[in-house]
Amino acid sequence: MNSVWMSARHAMPVLALGSAFALATPAASAGDFSFGGKVFADISQLQKQDHAAGTDTRAWDVDLKRLYLDADYAFDPAWSVHVTTDVNWLRGERDPDVWLKHAYVQRQWDGGTRLRVGVDDMPALALTSKWYGYRYIDPIGTSIQKIDSAADWGVHLTGVLAPKVDYAVSVVTGGGYKHPTHGRRADVEAMVTWHTSEHTMLALGGFDGQLAASADARPLYHTARRLDLLAAYASDVWRLGMRYSYASNWTTLYSVNSERNGSWSAWGSVQVAPQWSVFARYDRAQPTRLNDPSRRAMYANAGVQWQPVKRLRLALAFKRNALRRDNGEIRRSNEAGIWSEYSF
Repeated sequence: MNSVWMSARHAMPVLALGSAFALATPAASAGDFSFGGKVFADISQLQKQDHAAGTDTRAWDVDLKRLYLDADYAFDPAWSVHVTTDVNWLRGERDPDVWLKHAYVQRQWDGGTRLRVGVDDMPALALTSKWYGYRYIDPIGTSIQKIDSAADWGVHLTGVLAPKVDYAVSVVTGGGYKHPTHGRRADVEAMVTWHTSEHTMLALGGFDGQLAASADARPLYHTARRLDLLAAYASDVWRLGMRYSYASNWTTLYSVNSERNGSWSAWGSVQVAPQWSVFARYDRAQPTRLNDPSRRAMYANAGVQWQPVKRLRLALAFKRNALRRDNGEIRRSNEAGIWSEYSF
């Protein structure tokens, strides 16, 4: 629970800055406030097998994957502030976790340029989740592999480079929104997206930084880097996409030895009736390409989604997660149940 107080303390300068902007803006008295939220929850049976430890467990339980509470205040069309709290309470945990996922001041210009100062979404994961469309089932593979961050504290700029080409750049602490801290230098993530048609896109991005690492206590040997390639199609009926990521030294900043992680995710869904869709996803990763090249991670899901009303989605789904070496399986989990997303 300490994370909520750390996050809130870091958010105060952002909110204070927003108030200062409000006083400096002539139209501040004509503000517009809005409030909303989103819930991800599931009930499922989870079976875990660990071959190294010789354990096999199976149990039904409930997860509150995400409870987002959003508050926006627009001083005028140019200036606004936004706050999103992020709550989750996962099976096996005694207490819920609470963070600030968004807390920023926004400046909007004509032509699509937007500047946010505070904690906001990172370019690669935000873009991937938007085109994937089934984030409430599980995050995309780079997040599962922990070589990606959903949001971070810093300066976030988006805009248009040319017709059908836009960009997003974040200069951040590198610690992520759950660990509001900083290291010796700022980290940078950037992405350029080409909207090849109304329904298709290609994106190229990358990350360079030290993940809020500090060299005060021990030597820092490496810089964490990641290259991202994304291609996707989305229409009212179909969603298809694939993301490839190649990362280096995300877990070996303090180690003399280098490490590499290669991963890809592919997904597809189709609306088979006005309220019904079927979906599937497959991820594959090689998390230790240099030090243990035989090690492989795999994730897959498949299911049926029912959307009875606009604000509610329900999915009957099956998921599998496995870690293997060439000589056999290390551990795996199978999960089946009902997942839900409710917006308000």
